[in-house]
Amino acid sequence: MSYHCAAQEKAIAEVHYKFYHINDTTKRDQPQRDDVVTYLGKTSAYYTSYTPEIMRKDIAAQKAIADFKGHMTLHFNTTAIGEFYLLKSDIKRMEKVEAVSSSFDAFTYSVPWEEQDWEILDDTKEIGGYSCQKAITNFKGRGYEAWFTTELPFAFGPWKLHGLPGLILEARDDKGEVRFEYGGFDKSHDNIKVELPYYVIRSTPFEIEKLKQTFKENQGKYFQSLQNSGRMALSNDFFGIDYSKHSFDFKTDENYKPSFTTNNPLELLK
Repeated sequence: MSYHCAAQEKAIAEVHYKFYHINDTTKRDQPQRDDVVTYLGKTSAYYTSYTPEIMRKDIAAQKAIADFKGHMTLHFNTTAIGEFYLLKSDIKRMEKVEAVSSSFDAFTYSVPWEEQDWEILDDTKEIGGYSCQKAITNFKGRGYEAWFTTELPFAFGPWKLHGLPGLILEARDDKGEVRFEYGGFDKSHDNIKVELPYYVIRSTPFEIEKLKQTFKENQGKYFQSLQNSGRMALSNDFFGIDYSKHSFDFKTDENYKPSFTTNNPLELLK
């Protein structure tokens, strides 16, 4: 296995979404949700979970309190997605990233470029102050409607959805089982690149499945292997955590009780 380090273009902007997925049809009132983001370049986009960044900012804010003594409370009200995508429209290339135990224990491989056959309709509405137009398509076994704006000239959106003459700000399937709700648009002020994180390792679907099975069978042993390899330190460095100095309480939103059984995957067709 090797680390991915190919250079990509600088992010011009980022668009945020609230992602909802009824992954268990026997518990429709217990969908999974996450805060997700698409980093946007002129010809590329990277879709990933924003939950780690939210947690990093929360930890930094608690550490900055004047009387901070090392104890923090971490709040959980989302379930971080485990599949991320890098799209490069100029060369029609797509990379899929799969996380095993966390976003920092992740592996990538190339997948076929996928497009949607959109039908643009006359319906319009305003989202986040932007004038949007409706488009529909069938993709991966679901019928989707999307709302895009030509006021933001990026031919991307959430997940794999792309190819419209403007940025997709909202999308949902026709059964109401998958939703991407607009959460904000910002110009990128930091030196963010539209690329796979440096710690992502190139692998194969077969090898990743083996790792997932190992993690499922013995999490303690799996985490020990991450610790021994030094990869556990990646997440600690990102969050600014030093377990010799910091302790934690963990609190979950009592109103968020997702099902962790999936009988209704995001993609119904391969």
